[in-house]
Amino acid sequence: MIAAAALLTIFALVAFVALAVSLRSLVEDEKHTETQLRDAQTPTVTYAIPNGSDPVAFAVALKKAGFLSMVTDVGSFQGLRVRCGSGDRERLRGVIEGVVVNAYDGSSVKLEHVVFEDER
Repeated sequence: MIAAAALLTIFALVAFVALAVSLRSLVEDEKHTETQLRDAQTPTVTYAIPNGSDPVAFAVALKKAGFLSMVTDVGSFQGLRVRCGSGDRERLRGVIEGVVVNAYDGSSVKLEHVVFEDER
């Protein structure tokens, strides 16, 4: 009985340490991404997300397409800052336009032409 309790305690301790290490790794990755996207040498564009839309839906689509992005504020809106060279703008635009989001009533909304903040 004591051996089982000791084994369970060791297992819980190992699980706790593994969770702490994985969370630390996740935070370090986010910090690295944010540092990279805020660097003045990194070419970025910013897209203001339509009100009522979840920025995570856009971020997941961008990550799947190979773009590095982070959520940021664009005036009173939420937006995404995306690492994007001048030759990738149209591909980025296509990825964002391909994201289907839900409106307040639950119906799906397809985005029309995407305009980045530096094009306004």
